[in-house]
Amino acid sequence: MPPRPQRRVNAEHFEALRAEVIRAAVELSDDQLSDLTEALHGMIRLRRPPRPIGRPSGWLEAESPYIV
Repeated sequence: MPPRPQRRVNAEHFEALRAEVIRAAVELSDDQLSDLTEALHGMIRLRRPPRPIGRPSGWLEAESPYIV
């Protein structure tokens, strides 16, 4: 397995981003909040290892909880 890329935002910047997302979420419509949530979840899914294509039963297995 290849090494994981080092990703990290400065803790202070992350806290500011998190606070702004939560503040803005109050003003978002349900559709907008769902869209934002799905976009973030999509980024997590892109970091997970792919399921094996050559083995059909692989599509029925649960996704790996580990992010690559």
